[in-house]
Amino acid sequence: MVVGQGAAGKTSVVRSLLGMKPEPTHKSTVGAYRVAALRMAMQAEQARSKKRQSLPKRVSQGISNVVFGRRRSSAAQTFVAEEQVELVPEAEMAQRFEFAEIEELAGQTKSGEKIFFTIWDYAGQEVFYALHHIFLTREGGVFMVVFDMQELLIKQDQAVAYLSFWLNSVKLHAPTGPIILVGTHYDQVSVDVNEVEDILVEHLSVDENANIVTNSEENLSFFPIDNMSPEPNRASELRAAVEASASSLETVSRKISLRWLKVLDDLLKLDCDYVPFDTAQELATKYHAGDQTDELLSFFHELGMLVHLRATDTLHDKVILNPQWLLDKLSRVIADKIHVRQMRYNRELQKAGLKVDFAVLRKHGIATLSLLRFLWDDEEVEYLVEFMRGVMLLSNWNFPVKALPKGRQGEPLYLVSSLLKNSTDADLDAEIADMDLGLTCVLDFSEFFLPDGVFARLLSLCAQYSGNFGAISRAPQLAGNEAIVHFGLSVFALEQTQNKIWIRVERDSREPASTLKTLVSMFRDARDAVFQDLPWELLLQSPKNASVLVSYDEAARGFASSGIEFVKSVGTKVVNVADFEPFFRDGSLKEDEKDTGTIEQASLRDLPAGLTYHVFLSHRQVDAGDTCNLIAEKLQNRGLKVWFDQESQGNLAEDAMRRGIRASKCYLLFLSKTVFEGAVRMELETALQEEKPILLVHESDPNRVGFDTFSSYMKSAPDAAKHLFRETESMPFQRRLYLAEAFYEELIARINAM
Repeated sequence: MVVGQGAAGKTSVVRSLLGMKPEPTHKSTVGAYRVAALRMAMQAEQARSKKRQSLPKRVSQGISNVVFGRRRSSAAQTFVAEEQVELVPEAEMAQRFEFAEIEELAGQTKSGEKIFFTIWDYAGQEVFYALHHIFLTREGGVFMVVFDMQELLIKQDQAVAYLSFWLNSVKLHAPTGPIILVGTHYDQVSVDVNEVEDILVEHLSVDENANIVTNSEENLSFFPIDNMSPEPNRASELRAAVEASASSLETVSRKISLRWLKVLDDLLKLDCDYVPFDTAQELATKYHAGDQTDELLSFFHELGMLVHLRATDTLHDKVILNPQWLLDKLSRVIADKIHVRQMRYNRELQKAGLKVDFAVLRKHGIATLSLLRFLWDDEEVEYLVEFMRGVMLLSNWNFPVKALPKGRQGEPLYLVSSLLKNSTDADLDAEIADMDLGLTCVLDFSEFFLPDGVFARLLSLCAQYSGNFGAISRAPQLAGNEAIVHFGLSVFALEQTQNKIWIRVERDSREPASTLKTLVSMFRDARDAVFQDLPWELLLQSPKNASVLVSYDEAARGFASSGIEFVKSVGTKVVNVADFEPFFRDGSLKEDEKDTGTIEQASLRDLPAGLTYHVFLSHRQVDAGDTCNLIAEKLQNRGLKVWFDQESQGNLAEDAMRRGIRASKCYLLFLSKTVFEGAVRMELETALQEEKPILLVHESDPNRVGFDTFSSYMKSAPDAAKHLFRETESMPFQRRLYLAEAFYEELIARINAM
């Protein structure tokens, strides 16, 4: 993957890498383009005269890669290059790359290995930073960070900041990925490259970064290049470094089932952007791997060869074979200024009556469903909305927008918070300044850095959660680095400053500690979903002295030990731990699943005569035991009587289970991967025979062992129970604090209504 600041010369580097002629003028890249792919494949002498079958059109095999290499053989034989069809409009690609010239690379590899390259030229404009996590993945990639040497010498602080940002981004999302630094505009640099090297070492410590590939020929940590040189081998050393780095990747030598490779090959031969999951499963079944379909798709997804997500049935049911298709769709919503200008004056947009909708999207980050349908050509809109929601690029907006035409006031609205990145609001500044602020905590990222997209995703979650309070909650006021949000009667301000996010609750807000706990839970959700390895620390601002910040962990230890009266602040001060008592009035700010905060007793109807339990909790111990233990505990804490087989590990006699079902008001079935393989099948049959009301709850976290798709549950269910999946709405289990409360309220309401 080729990344770097806008206009640094990334596309020109790719042309040089491919041995193409210089192109003095070309348009800036938009989003990311899979610019070229070629296979250097060993050919037997007798096969050379045969016409090679080209790879399927619009195949994409490396959304996250600069170069994805797969080692085949080290035999030193003749190589031929195989062109792969470009995945962007032909006219635009023709301006960038002459694909016939790619063949000149044949036989130029130094190692003699057969490597398949896929090169992605990624746009450097800030608006596209929100898409980083889609591209910068852990598996199988080499990352080329391009910078303008002339700018580094003239505008050192700015250029160093950009380089630091990109190096940190790669480290966060691909911590072991090889990084190749490339310095462009060599023809314009009037000083020795050693001066550039000194800046990189002094300000970026590149000599201490083990992932950076060194330029041994010139004793540098980067590869200087003159992209305007007519010399076809102007990038020979760079190409050798790319080849060597790709060949050394663990994924290159990883053993893969031949059945899986056959499935992948057949999928890519379909010559389409996406297929239903059932199509992939049919192909896998042909090679006796039907029961491994999810596993093999997940494997190739991690390698960036296709896109397949499992969090919801809508996402699971689609396999994206051409990730460029997905990127093109996203880039029409998250677009840069050049394409925005083109779209604003698009006749079709005006003819569709969506000019105002588009203006609202660009100014306020709020999209109407009608506009999304237009931007996406009314193609797979449900999937694309679900995808953007899943990666937190989009959230529901449940507030009226006066600027929209009346005809679209009632249709679904969505917040695309990343479009607010550079927006400002003087009125919002003034309102925050006038707020009487109380409890304040800080999400501190100073240990590493605060990536683009963290604050925007927190805004998305806050806005959607705020909409759940209905009329008592005002619409959030949002800008690029600040916001005022209402959670019902609780009001708070969010502000991003450098590597910190400040959360300040208004002094007269209801239950401020509970509000802070909810917000920390939201942040953890965003972090775990997109920025898993991002280090952070929770700091508390002293209610008595705004200049004093204390580590939350330090304060928590102080409250846990009766012998500790004072704790050390982030600076050098020692402060009284009792000053921070208001932060702990609703339990731990960091706790999620086993919440120790205030628990209100549910208002329950009396159990009918002859019944002992409100609910019988049926589950498969091996993959849902801990989860159902938590559910039982939460319900019991709220006053419900729950029949739950905990201590026997599922080994109770059938008679005891049947008696428990008969003595229960209703039957709750927790759906997990192996739910119908044990005693649960008997329990469900008993509940049906006894005509007990049945509730369904399913595992919603695809990272959990027990996760499976709802369609899989339907297929594996006993025939007598299949109607339940058509007639009963299953509830997704929620662990996160800010979602769990609503989950238990709804679950108890359903139990009460039985």
